[in-house]
Parts: sequence; structure tokens; C-alpha cells
Amino acid sequence: MDKNFQNKGLFNARWLNALAILLFLCLTQMSEAQTSLASESASNPFLGVPDFESTRSVINDIRQNKLDYLRNKEKLESAFKVSKEKGWEELHLEAAALYSELLFREEKYADLMAHLSHYLNDNELVKRKDIYLLFLETKLKALARLDDPTPAKDLSKNLEAQISQHSLNEKIIIFRALAYYYTANDALRKTLSAALEGLELAIKSDDFPSQGYFYRKIADAYGYLEEDEDKAVSYAKKAVETFEKTNDGLFTAKAYWSLGNILLETGDSQNALVYLNKALAYFKDVNMNKGLAFAQYSIANIQYLQANYDKALSLAKENIELARTAGIDDMHLASMILLSNIYIKQGHLDKAEQVNDDVFALVDNFSRSIYKADFFSERYTLKRELNRIDDAFDAIEKKLLYTKKHFEATSESNIKALQVQFEVKEKEDTIRKLEYQKDISNLQAKEEYQQKIIWRLSATIAFILVLVALILVYRQSLQRKKYHRMASTDHLANCLNRRGILATANTKLAQQNITVAIVDLDYFKKINDEYGHDVGDLVLIAFANAAKETLSKHDDFGRYGGEEWLFVLHSSDEIVVHQMFEQLAATYQKYCNNIDAIKEDLSMTFSVGVSLGNKSNRTLDTLIKHADNVLYQAKENGRNQVIIN
Repeated sequence: MDKNFQNKGLFNARWLNALAILLFLCLTQMSEAQTSLASESASNPFLGVPDFESTRSVINDIRQNKLDYLRNKEKLESAFKVSKEKGWEELHLEAAALYSELLFREEKYADLMAHLSHYLNDNELVKRKDIYLLFLETKLKALARLDDPTPAKDLSKNLEAQISQHSLNEKIIIFRALAYYYTANDALRKTLSAALEGLELAIKSDDFPSQGYFYRKIADAYGYLEEDEDKAVSYAKKAVETFEKTNDGLFTAKAYWSLGNILLETGDSQNALVYLNKALAYFKDVNMNKGLAFAQYSIANIQYLQANYDKALSLAKENIELARTAGIDDMHLASMILLSNIYIKQGHLDKAEQVNDDVFALVDNFSRSIYKADFFSERYTLKRELNRIDDAFDAIEKKLLYTKKHFEATSESNIKALQVQFEVKEKEDTIRKLEYQKDISNLQAKEEYQQKIIWRLSATIAFILVLVALILVYRQSLQRKKYHRMASTDHLANCLNRRGILATANTKLAQQNITVAIVDLDYFKKINDEYGHDVGDLVLIAFANAAKETLSKHDDFGRYGGEEWLFVLHSSDEIVVHQMFEQLAATYQKYCNNIDAIKEDLSMTFSVGVSLGNKSNRTLDTLIKHADNVLYQAKENGRNQVIIN
């Protein structure tokens, strides 16, 4: 019995050992399988991928700027690939549109064009208007970089023609694309117009990222136009404040860069440096060469202006290599020009001239005529200091050429171009005198020959001057109407300004009796104080649009000053005039109701003083003074009324 018990115990021990070995092998295999699966998941994005809802969540977060494109590019790339692999067609088209923007931000332009070519041929895409427009927005930005302007111009015109056919959010996408394109082509007036319209729509839809984008474009336009530094700073700060509420690191960094440069232009280099360094930190974090080159150049420029020439020299040299390697021509050449200026300050004129000559050989790589004009202005100064008269003469001629091209491109008043031309002519005369002094010793040895040369040169110069004068007179006659129109237009409200409406009133009064009315928007200062000047601008635009919709073709109006408007009416019938202003009041309220920033129940009214024309008050001053007195009565009586006398 004991032997049987021992055999049985031995049998049980063997079974336990076998079971333990089997369990050990199973656990080892499971561990190896998990390790293999983890390794395979790391190398294969389609293992352990999110489900449909998780993928949609990533796409929505990136589109709504809850996630930054560049810092979350792996998530976006995965969503793009997974949606394609799983056959989620609608979701994939949206991911593909966002992926095109990612390629643009990563500066992978060749990959981007191939990507756009593939997806824009998809017939299903046209059915998704908002997604289709996202593709076109990125395409227009990419085309704007090409040397051939035709494709971008054609696409921009196509988008302009489609605006009225789209919903509010779709219009925002179009205005974003157009604002970028206009800025890239120096059409700064159009930039300002598109950005203001886009901003109004973005405010209505609570689209904070787009609001920030339009704020920055408005700030840049005011900055480049050099018309209103205060507005440029104000809108640039609003862009920063708005983007800081989002997670779009790139556009926040660009807003920092814009504000930094505008502050630099206003002389606030200390605060400019703070914002430029913030922008630089992001560009370094995402390794964005274009942003790095622009931010680093601005910082080097500040060091130069502060006379920190060694720091500026080091940054400029570093930026030259960075921009050259990345193929960013504007920053490459701008940094070289800065390097030349530093050498001049350090007294190394030979080095400065060598760098300047290197830029001259590459000047066609500049993207804008104004950059070329600025370079030739500096080249003229340097060559004059070195007594290189021929080179200086050539530089001043090229400055004139590219300055003209810049004014033509920006649709600026040709009066400025003419002023530049006359200034350049004075410098040309100085150069010619220097040329004459340089050759005076040769004149003594070759008097007869030189006299012939001088006579021919004088005849040629006289011919050129006469020809230039004729051209200027001819151009001036062609542009006179354009100047008059520009000088008579209020660009905010897109209507006649004080000068324009007074001229119109005088013309009509000479032909017939007219009725003059002065309109004052009630409590407008309170709107500015409570909602801000940008909303105040929208109210002024709303009133102008309401007036255009209400008035007949025989009537005119214009912005008389601030919130006051002058109306010149054909009718002298009190009933007709009164009915017209009642209709205007209703239309004005309707337009103001569409401004989401204003409370819905806020009543927007105006007061009117009307002076009916007759033989006893045939002068415009008399009519206006009478209308102004009547307006005062309307305001004293409690506003929101029309008094006709």
C-alpha cells in the first residue's frame, strides 16, 4: 500500500511539473506576441487605428483649430490614410482637404500640387461645396507662388464671381483665399476690402480663427499702405488676442510676427523684439524654415537699428545660409542687403560693395517690384559714396522703373509715381553734372570732338525730357478722372465723401432746385465706446448700404463727416421725402440686425434735418445751414425723427 501511494505521488508530481512547463511556454509566447504586435503597430499605422468616430473627432478638432496642424501632423496623416484605407469617402475628402493645408504649411509644394491635381479631379468633391472650397483656397495660395501669374489670377476671378452663390461659412473660405492672393500681388486696397467683408461674416458665425486671420490681413494692409499706423497696431493686436484663443500655433506665430514688424515700423523696437522672439520660438519648434527666415531677419534688423552690429552681422550671415538653402529668395536677398548695410556702418565699403554686387546679380529673384526699387535706392547711395558714377546712374534709372511697376501693381495714386519721377530727375541731373566734371580733363585735349558729343548728348537729353514731359501730360490727362474719383470717395463706406457730395450738390443746384438733408446717426459714440471701433465701422457700412438700397437713381448721398451724412434729393415734396427716410430707417435697422456683435433688441435710429429747395434759398451754403439748424431741433426734441422745413 505504501508503494502504491509512493507511485501515485510520483505520478502526480510529474503531471504538475509538465503543467508548469506548459504554462511557462504559453506565457512566453503571449509576451512575444504582444511585443511583436507593439512593434508592428509602431511601424504600421493601420494596426490599432481609431474607429470612425475617433477619426472624425481628430479631423473636426484640426478643422476647428482645437489642434495645431504642424504639432499634430502625425494624427492628421493617420486620419488621412485610415479614412482612405477604410473607404470612408466623405470623411476622407475632408481629411484630404486638411492634408493639403498641412503640405502647404510644411512647404512641400511639389507634393501639394500632385495632391491637389489628384483630388480636384474627383467628381464627388464638387458636391461638397465647403470641402471643395478648402481645396481651392490652398490651391490659390500655392498658385500665387508661381512665376506665371495667369493660373492664380484666373482662379481668383472664378472665386470672386461665385461669392453670392455660397453660404456664410463658404463665403468666409473664399474671402480668406482672396485676401491671401491680393496681399501676395500687392493689391492692398483689395486686401483691405476682402478682409473687412470676411471679418464681418466671421464675427457673425463666431469663427474666431478666421476673425484672427482677417484682423492680421487688415493690419498688414494698413501697415504696407502706411496710411494709419494706429489702426495697423490696433488690428494686429486684435489678431494676436484672437489667435491666442485658438490652438493654431502657426497663425498665432504669424500674428506675433506681423505685430512685431508693425511695432518696429512705429519705432517701438523693444516690444517688437518680444513678439518676434515669440514667433521665432514656434518656427524653431516645428522646424519651419520660411517662418524662421522671416522672424530671424526682423530680429537681425532690430539689432542693426540698435547699433549692435556684431549680433546683427552674425544673425544676417546665419539667415543668408538658411534662406538660400530653403529657397526663400526674398529673405535670402534681404539678408544680404542687411549684411551690406552692416559692413557700411563698420566702414568696410569694399565688402559692402561685393555683397551689393552679389545681390544685383540675383535681383530678378525678388518677388515684388518694391523690394527691387528699395534695393536700387540703397545701391545708388553706396555707388555714389564709392564714386561709381555709371553704376549709380544705372541704379537710379532702375529704381524709377521698379517704383512705377510697384505703383501700378498696388493701384496706388499715380500722383505718388509722378512725385518720385521728379525727385529722380533731380538726382539724374546731379549725376550728369558729376559725369561732366569727371570728363573735364579730357575735354581740354579733345575740345572739338567733345563739343560734338556734348551737342548730341544735349539734343538727346532735350528730346528725352520733352518726350517724358509729353508722356507725363498724356498720362495725367488719362488719370485725372481716376484721381478725382479716388479723392471724392469714402473708402470705408464705399460712397461719396464730403468733397464728393458737395461737388455733386453744387452741380445739381446749378441745374435745378434740390432738397438738402443732413442725417446724424443717433448715439453713435456709444456704439464705438461699448462695442469698439471695428463694430462702429460695420454700422457706418450698414447705413451706407441701406442708403444705396433706398434712394432713387436721381438722389445722391455722401459721408459728410464722422457719423453725419449729406443727402441731395431730387424731390421737394414733403410727403415723398418723409416716406423715403421712413423706408431708409427700416432698411438701416435690417442691416444692423445682421451685425451679430450688436444686441438683437438694440434700436438703431437716426435724426434728420431737411431743407426744401426753392427760389429763396438758391445757394448750397444756405441750404446746408438751414438743414443743420433743423437737425439740431430734431436732436433737441429727442432724436429719431425727421424735421422738414
